[in-house]
Formats: sequence, structure tokens, C-alpha cells
Amino acid sequence: MYHPLDRGDGGEPSDDPQPRGRFRIHPISSRFVPPPALSPAEPDERTRLLSGIRPTRKQVSEWTDVGWKRALLLNVFPVAVVLAWCAVPFPTYDSNNDPIGDVKTLVNLMGSADSNDTDTHDNKPVEINFWFFLFFYYGFYNAVALLMITKIFDLYSLNWWPARLGGGFAYCVFWLSSLFLGVLIYLYTGLEKFNLTWVLLTFITMNMPLLVAFIVIRSQNRNTYRHSLTELQKTFLERELQYRVPSSYVRFLWFCVSISIVIGAFIAGEAYAYVFVTTPSAHTGIDAFVYVYSWLATVYILDTVTEYIIETRVKSYPLQFTFKLYFYMIYFIFYRNLFARLRNRKQYVLIQAASSLWDYEQYKKQCGRSFFIRNLAENATMLGFICWIWIIRFGPNYDVYPYFKFNEVGNEFNFDLTLQASCVIWAFELVSNAITRLTYRKMFKHNISKEAVEDFKTYPEMIVALIVIIIHVLQDMLMALLSLHFKGDHLVKNGLDHIQSYGT
Repeated sequence: MYHPLDRGDGGEPSDDPQPRGRFRIHPISSRFVPPPALSPAEPDERTRLLSGIRPTRKQVSEWTDVGWKRALLLNVFPVAVVLAWCAVPFPTYDSNNDPIGDVKTLVNLMGSADSNDTDTHDNKPVEINFWFFLFFYYGFYNAVALLMITKIFDLYSLNWWPARLGGGFAYCVFWLSSLFLGVLIYLYTGLEKFNLTWVLLTFITMNMPLLVAFIVIRSQNRNTYRHSLTELQKTFLERELQYRVPSSYVRFLWFCVSISIVIGAFIAGEAYAYVFVTTPSAHTGIDAFVYVYSWLATVYILDTVTEYIIETRVKSYPLQFTFKLYFYMIYFIFYRNLFARLRNRKQYVLIQAASSLWDYEQYKKQCGRSFFIRNLAENATMLGFICWIWIIRFGPNYDVYPYFKFNEVGNEFNFDLTLQASCVIWAFELVSNAITRLTYRKMFKHNISKEAVEDFKTYPEMIVALIVIIIHVLQDMLMALLSLHFKGDHLVKNGLDHIQSYGT
């Protein structure tokens, strides 16, 4: 079950002119040691997984050799996918069951920038079509979440699906099963109106591959030694070997623990979003400060534990790189969307100061790799936030995202000022990042971007995993902020009222 960390596509020559040796030692990861070699009795899991979406080293080199190409691939492309997903109009209905989505879009396009603030629907939650939500909005979101887990298994070089089913078939079965459960929830439970219901359903979907992989490995007796013993060895050693667990199986268990922590962080993030959205919109600066630092502490603890497990137990550099991006993303995406609930310039300064303190600690403790990943998360989350508040503001889905309406009476920061402040903060971040990169290059003779490109060439399978993680985390945020009032709820309520009045 072990795989060498520098493995690439089978038989493909290395792009590095100088031999790297079997394992690379990175500046922040000097404790990496090669995992034990495969024993003759352990199966070799070094297979080409998901070959259809795994780029070659040559392709990755062409995609990432220039800065603007890297930006398009890792920042613009995943953000564009999410923006296209959230911009598709929801079929919406008012309380009289009249469609209002098309009319709303026309008003936004023809009216002024403040037309939304005076709209009669601002304070009335609209209803959306459940089947559109399930099969398109949630369906695509859940498909990306399942693909993310599949790519994590790919980085580990282990198929989570039974060999007889095949990857594509197993993936479709799990995805369709989650949608079927969504239908049952809608028809029989009444829990469909809660965002956390769909978050938990995605949580179950993401955990199912882990459970299936565990069952498959146990069914194949990979948790025990399967050495071929002579009759003499069986007499003296068979009982002793029964109580020994292969190191590859222990490594797999640690891998399962790390995935559980990652998925747990996903649930924690959605819970934070739920708490902040359901509290009064007029948050004070201290409230926002506590929110940022409590979330920061949560992310930092989970990231530290996960990195320790991956570095010392699983020993996989691609997984460590990927999980680091995941934790940076979930921190920054909640921090960015906090901007939509700040009320004045003082609160912006306070929140940015909190983030700057985190910046200083990271710059002091970490080096090139973490800095590159942090920049990637900063730019992706800020680009996504700025674009989707504009798209939601002037697009057809304004009514289904009440969090971004900016219509609080007496709030100094309306849509325009929020957009301007966000752009100013992003500009300062870009300048700060440029200065830091220059410092690394001049003082430490270390090119951060070049080192990242070398990592991508060495581990080309990471590229797709990084893109999928960015898409998934951005979707998480929008999913948590969507207003779930489905068409038909008021009809059921009215029907019950009529029955009760008829009975009296």
C-alpha cells in the first residue's frame, strides 16, 4: 500500500536535469523519511488512478511555467466555475406562487444600482424550485465534494471502490444515492429547509468512500501478514504473526484519521457560517474580531494535527501540500465573507489587524511552500468574493442570497463601500506578497514560484486536486448562505389550515 513520493506517470522520464534521489527533502519538512519498502507479501497499490483527469508532467510544465498561466489555472478557472454555478437563475416564486425570477432580472439590468434596496421583495423570502436545487445546484456541489475525496485517494494511490465495480460506476452510484436521500428528506422529513441538512448529507457522501475502502481492505485481509510460511515456520511463528499488523495497514488507518479531520473541518466551517448568518446582522467590531480569532484557532489546531499525521505517519508530500491549501482556503473564505456584515471603516481596520497578526506568525514560522499556498488561497477567495457579490447583486439570484443584500438601515457600508474596501485590502495583500517574494529571492536566494513549479512537475497529480479543492471550498460558502424556502411549503401549510378550519 506504500507508494514512493516521487512517483509519476509510469515510464515517464523526469523533467529535472539533475537527479533528485528517491525522496525530496523540503525546507519546512526536514523530518520526512522514506516509508518502508513493500514486503513481498504486500500488494502494490501503485496504480494509475483516474488516468482520464491526471495530467502528465509535460502538460503540467506547460501549464505552470509562466506566472499568468498559473494564475489562470489555479485562480481564475476554479473561481469561474463557481461563479457560473451560482449565476444560473433559480426558478423563484413569491408567496402567491407567481414566478418572479425573470422580472427581477429585468429590473436589475434596467434599474439603478440601488433598485434592489427598495424592492418590495427585500424583506420577504422567496421560494425556489426544489428539483432545480437538488439536481443542479446541490447535485453539482455534491459531485465536486465526492470528486475531491476521490482525488485525495488518488494522491494516496489507493482505489476506494471495489475492483469489480470500477471507478466511474462506483462514483455515479454514490452520487445518485445522495440525491435519492435528498428526495426522501424532502418528501418525508421536512428538514430540507435547513442548510445544515444538506451539509450533513454531503458529509455522509464524503465519508462513504472511506468506509468502502476500509471494508475492501479488511475483506482482502490486508490488515494481517500473509507471508508464505514453511511447515516449520507455521509451527513456531504463525500464532505470533497473527497479532502483528502490517505497517502499510497502520499507514492507511492514519490516512483515514487525516481525512476525518479534513471533513470535520468542513462541518465546523459550515457550523460557524450558520451561527454567524443566524445572528443579528449588526455585528460589532468585537464580535467580528472574536469570530475571526475563534475560527483562526480552530483552523490552526486542525491544520497542525493533520500536518503532523501526514508528515510523520502517512509520509506523503502531495497530501501535505493539498491539505495545507484546504485549511488556508476554509480560513480565508469565511474571513472574506465577514466583510458583508461589517458596518464601518473601524471594523474593517480591526478585522484586517487580526488577519495581519496571523500573517506575521506565518511569515516567521513558515517558508516558501506555505507562503505560495497562502497566496493561492488569498487570491482565490478574494477574487471569488468580489465577483460573486457583484453577480448576486445584479443577477437573477439576488433574492435567494439575503446575506448579500446590503439593505440594513443605518449601515454605513453598503454594497459600493464593501466592494471598494475589499479591493483596497486585496491590493495591499498583493503588494505585501510581492515584497515578501522579492525578499526571499534577494536575501535567501529562494524563488518561491519556481519551487512550486518544481513540485507540480514532480507530483503532477496534485494540480487537479488543488483545483477541485478550491472549487469545493468556494461552493461550501455559497451553499451555507443560500436561503432554502422551497415552493410548495406554503401550499401545504394553507392546506392544513383549510382542513382545520373545515373541521371546526
